[in-house]
Amino acid sequence: MKFKSTFIILLVTAIFLSCEEDVSFDFEHEPRLCLNCILNPDSAVITASLSLSKMLDTINEIKTVNDAEILLYEEENLLGRFSHAGNGKFKLNKVPVSGKTYRITVDSEEYGKISASTIVPNKPEITWSKDTVGYDQYNLLRYNLNVQIHDKQGKNNYWLFSTAISRGIKGGGGGGVVLNAPFADTFNRRYEIEEKYGFMHYYQIRLSDEGYDGQILDFIIPDLVPANEYRAKHILNASEHYDKYIKTSILYKLNEESDLPFNEPVQIYSNIENGFGIFGACSISTIVL
Repeated sequence: MKFKSTFIILLVTAIFLSCEEDVSFDFEHEPRLCLNCILNPDSAVITASLSLSKMLDTINEIKTVNDAEILLYEEENLLGRFSHAGNGKFKLNKVPVSGKTYRITVDSEEYGKISASTIVPNKPEITWSKDTVGYDQYNLLRYNLNVQIHDKQGKNNYWLFSTAISRGIKGGGGGGVVLNAPFADTFNRRYEIEEKYGFMHYYQIRLSDEGYDGQILDFIIPDLVPANEYRAKHILNASEHYDKYIKTSILYKLNEESDLPFNEPVQIYSNIENGFGIFGACSISTIVL
């Protein structure tokens, strides 16, 4: 019994002493190239941005890189060389094609070489319709939006997001979205008792065709109110790498906004060899409300 008492006293003392000890870590960060480039068959201009990585706890501005050579290959053939557009931006006037594989290479005399590959996914095939459900408190018409994604064979990574023009300013991708569907990913779902289904998805909704491959993904976006300015819903089909990048980026944002002090750190996904960033692709179908 005496041994137990002595052990407890020593243990408590050790805990308090360890809490008072200052521990510092000295991490050296070697800047590496950070590339961001997303291919989209609906765009006639491909844009790439190039900068240097920095430590998360530093407040200095991001340093852009302007002296690199950036090449894009379609399958095994050189498609073109990006031209410098200033402030770390590079542009190439080419249109990527769905189903083809692309590889990008970056060569900087000062910071070395990086590269990455991606496959451009097919444009989502969708149908949609509206069902009037009544009027809101301001006597504005409310309706449900019925959407069907006609999934093609093979893995597809769909994302649902919104854009709108308010007072002449276009924005989107933020806020919350209400959707109740078995194929909706729940990673960014938060319980909100005042919402229609008792929960909400923040920023975007990821729709997986896992278990629904080659089928119709049928769902309803409820209680929409038309606006005088532009509003739209978008179904984005993301390449494998871009899909992971979007998901981890949303997790990172949710982590930053959370009040919980012990959230697990989130590492934003990157597919850049010898560097950081994302080289991905997407195809988008749009529903103008």
